[in-house]
Amino acid sequence: MAAAAIQMPQHLDWTRSGERQVASRLRDIRRDHVARYEFAVRQMDELCLMSARVIDIACGVGYGSWMLSQHPYSRVLGVDSFLPAIEYAKRHWAAENVKYICAPAHEVDLPPFQDVAVCFETIEHLTEPDALLLLRKLRRSATWLLASVPNEDEMPFGDGYAFHHRHYTARQFEALLNAAGWVVAAWFGQRDDTSPVTDGAAGRTIVVRCVALHCDDDDPGEDAPQPEIDAVVEPTAYQQMVEAFPVPEHVAILGLGPSLEQYVDIVKRLGGKHAYCTETWGINAVAGVLLCDRVFHMDDVRIQEVRAAAAPDSNIARMLEWLKAHPGPIITSREHPDYPGLVAFPLEEVLNNMRQAYFNSTAAYAVAYAIHIGVKHLSVFGCDYTYPDAHDAEKGRACLEFWLGIASARGIRLTVPKTSTLLDGIYPQQDRFYGYDTVSVNLRQNDTGGVAVDLKPLSTLPDAAEIESRYDHSQHPNALVVTGSR
Repeated sequence: MAAAAIQMPQHLDWTRSGERQVASRLRDIRRDHVARYEFAVRQMDELCLMSARVIDIACGVGYGSWMLSQHPYSRVLGVDSFLPAIEYAKRHWAAENVKYICAPAHEVDLPPFQDVAVCFETIEHLTEPDALLLLRKLRRSATWLLASVPNEDEMPFGDGYAFHHRHYTARQFEALLNAAGWVVAAWFGQRDDTSPVTDGAAGRTIVVRCVALHCDDDDPGEDAPQPEIDAVVEPTAYQQMVEAFPVPEHVAILGLGPSLEQYVDIVKRLGGKHAYCTETWGINAVAGVLLCDRVFHMDDVRIQEVRAAAAPDSNIARMLEWLKAHPGPIITSREHPDYPGLVAFPLEEVLNNMRQAYFNSTAAYAVAYAIHIGVKHLSVFGCDYTYPDAHDAEKGRACLEFWLGIASARGIRLTVPKTSTLLDGIYPQQDRFYGYDTVSVNLRQNDTGGVAVDLKPLSTLPDAAEIESRYDHSQHPNALVVTGSR
């Protein structure tokens, strides 16, 4: 049987078989089918995916692809092996940003660098080898997977399903996904054929959100040994972290610069760090000073050990001592058996999601990862970059501000303390609008929730000395000299 194909006997009227939902209006599609695509659109919002590139595998008559296309600026590829269904989709569910292709999924060339693959009510129609091939193909193309299968615990396959190959328990489904290079980031379910998709795997339908992992065995071929779906697959350190840590809504990223003091002052007054944010992520040695939920130390500990051996009384040597005993997760470039808390940074996933290969500091990796997993609010303390000859001493500020710009463009709220040079937070608002020297710039919220700008002419112009001082970049604000946050 071709992967992702739902085959119908030729004598059956495919529009009335009961296996496909066929209608030109959403209200005539069974409610649980529509609810899954509503869930997919919500997940695209949760993941802060702007201009999302989406693959809808086994799209059928196209109502789901059309629903996905309504997400702002998305581009959708609907794939189905049944030509009458694709022809119906082109007639009734067409949109400028949807393209329909008729082809078996194991034969079509899926485009790379897609954001989301949607695979609803498909896997149960396939043999295990075909299902594995399809899921691997999707993993090589997309960063996120939204998929569903009938729950064997609630809908036993033995009850008789003419077009299905099998049903899955949650554990069996996860084993199949893991074997294909996916890790389950969140479980959802549907109770019956009128239900929305809700948190948890209970119900007749299991729904998952998965993230792609890099696999060395990227294309094993059809003759490669297939995994035992009932076997327990040992999760990697990264998979364990993803399962143990739900996506936090608000993350505070902490470096060792002077503005860290503002974070300490805030959490002292609130009574604890979790009264301020969901998680704190420490950059390097700050995790030896303050309690952090996750640590980012992108320097390879093998290199750090060379440095520590050359300077046994250095701060690097002291940091390695607690890194060895720290339970983690310590997100880094490469894991090391002597440091059990280390977790490898998912570089390939992040690059495929972000499309930018620009990381010259640990703080930049932390911000990019926050964007990647769908954090909604980022606060950055202690990542201050002000040096004499800063361009020679510390190149991290531009890279970190670049990723903060990406975060803002994806709708993530940003907080930077007024004591930090990051994003020119230390400067008055007026000084952050270059060119508006003869007016005061006042910002306020307009009636639609946007920003209104009021420009008020100044009564007097600055004198020549004041003007020239603004163009003098040899001085640093408040004469700060800070330690680096790399």
